[in-house]
Amino acid sequence: EVDDLKKKSCPLQVKAPVEEFSGKCCVLLQAYIGNARVNGFTLISDTNYIASNAGRVARALFEMCLKRGLAGAATRLLRIAKSVDSRIWWFQTPLRQFPGEIPPNALKALESRKLGEESGMGSLDATVSLLDMQPKEVGQLCHWYRGGDKIQKLVRMLPRLEIACKVQPVTRGILRFQVTLEPVFDWHGRWHGGAEGFWLWVEDGENNRIYHHEYVLMSRRTHPEPVELELTIPAFEPLPPQYFLRVMSVAWVGCEMLLPVSFQHLLLPDRQMPYTDLIDLTPLPTSALHEP
Repeated sequence: EVDDLKKKSCPLQVKAPVEEFSGKCCVLLQAYIGNARVNGFTLISDTNYIASNAGRVARALFEMCLKRGLAGAATRLLRIAKSVDSRIWWFQTPLRQFPGEIPPNALKALESRKLGEESGMGSLDATVSLLDMQPKEVGQLCHWYRGGDKIQKLVRMLPRLEIACKVQPVTRGILRFQVTLEPVFDWHGRWHGGAEGFWLWVEDGENNRIYHHEYVLMSRRTHPEPVELELTIPAFEPLPPQYFLRVMSVAWVGCEMLLPVSFQHLLLPDRQMPYTDLIDLTPLPTSALHEP
């Protein structure tokens, strides 16, 4: 039965054999996230045990990778943790996080078309591209002709942030990032509650390192006011062509934003600061200032 689950319910590759503990855990975890039906009392018990602990373990490993500065591992572990909590894959449409609002056939139609994959867009950007269409076109695309307006309304509720960043050199080894995060989504108490959390970090794509990370909380009371941050980031020579500013929602699957910060036109200060020679002069008394 585990072999059947591996063939039917595992979109990700399972490298370990299912006879081993790691391979069986991987198969049952993917089956749980994909809402596959598991038969057999033993497998159901094992799946419940894995599901109850996988989210906590993934988030703990994510924070360990974040503190150690491992960019790629941190990104993957946070995706896994959110997928376990929501039972939705990060490559599926984020609209699955509105249960009962969109018919299953409309969701499948959206995913079967694979919006934006040809142009390299992620699942969030591909979903947001539905806002560029007319409601009737969205309804035809989803095979839910009356639901175009509702789908666009739900797309506007997906937590998204507009990211702007200005870079200023402090020294040859220190850069100042002035980051502005502006929420561009419609707040709804049912789906967002009182606050939405985001993880922000600055990563170097060439070395796969995180140089700064920060937790940002957007509250309903201050929505839609932007949040401004000032970060101090190390720079190493030779300076890479760009750093990446990544923002990931804490709870919403697929809600990730990535901003390349280019250093093409950045002028660093000189290595040695110019100093003027000290002139041998006789010091003047303080009375020479003619102050009372």
